[in-house]
Amino acid sequence: MQLVEKLANSYKLKLNQKSNKMKKKVLIVTTLFSSMLTFAQEASSGDEVVKNKKGYEILPKKGDIGLGFNTIPILDMFLGTLNRATPFAGSANIVSYVQASNNQIVGKYYLDAKTAIRGRVGVNTLSGSMTAQVQDAEAMYKASLGTADDIAAASLLRVEDKLKFSKNNIIVTVGYEKRRGYRRLQGFYGGEIGFGTNGSRQSVEYGNKFSDQYPIQFTNNFNTFNVTTTNPTAPGRTVRNLESKNRGGFRFGVRGFIGIEYFIFSKISIGAEYGWGYSITTRRGAKSTQEVYNNGQKGPEVIIEEVDVDTSEKLKGFSVDNNNGSIFSMNNTLGGNTNLGGGSGALTLIFHF
Repeated sequence: MQLVEKLANSYKLKLNQKSNKMKKKVLIVTTLFSSMLTFAQEASSGDEVVKNKKGYEILPKKGDIGLGFNTIPILDMFLGTLNRATPFAGSANIVSYVQASNNQIVGKYYLDAKTAIRGRVGVNTLSGSMTAQVQDAEAMYKASLGTADDIAAASLLRVEDKLKFSKNNIIVTVGYEKRRGYRRLQGFYGGEIGFGTNGSRQSVEYGNKFSDQYPIQFTNNFNTFNVTTTNPTAPGRTVRNLESKNRGGFRFGVRGFIGIEYFIFSKISIGAEYGWGYSITTRRGAKSTQEVYNNGQKGPEVIIEEVDVDTSEKLKGFSVDNNNGSIFSMNNTLGGNTNLGGGSGALTLIFHF
């Protein structure tokens, strides 16, 4: 009888051990499955609040504003300096690694953590005047009819040639941006529309009027302040500019873009983007008003001429960002230069608030 009880107890013990092992296996499997499900839900949602070690949120959220600028000009200057044949030999030796939409402020407003309205604005204007002094031709002529002392005194007198100028280059773009990603690395895509204008003009007032009685001096180049002397007895034409309207025009375009953004610190990111768009660019021809002293067969005469010195253009088509002619590219209009070389492939530094 005792032997039977011992066998029964041994059998029950084995059953309990097997049951405990089974329960442990079920518990382990359940825990692993639950952990995997939780991880999958977190990874797939992408909506978790990402924080740094100090507990500050890293990514922008609804209502945040992002402000930044294109860092390519700084990068071009730095890398170009390293690549010069002769270091610091002059700006002409700088290599432009990426031609981009320089001189623009970048801004974003977040509708939510994954959607933003964005804009880029570049308003560049320059105006001023230059004054050059030349000899007073009329005073010298009147003094030549008097004594040597009169001539010596008149030779010290000066009149002013004065140039006034104004230049502008304005571009504004507005876009819609969608974002997705995980933790610090975010991808974005969207579209934008942009328009811009540019142009320049100048006018000159000369201190000496053209004369058929005495030689006069006038400034022929306000960059170097070179002076020309006009002799009334010399045959032919002498031309000087009174007013110039240099190349300028209007630009309009639509553009799609893609890019990536990495948050190096809390709410501070470096973003790189590239795009493709359609643009229309119109450019008017340069015009000038010039004063002409002509000593011809009919005798000396002064003529005011209106001259079209250039042709107008209209360009349209599709373009990647680094191709010429894009509405989103931009450079200075100084000297009437409105060549739209380069594009808006950009490397931006953005601060979020």
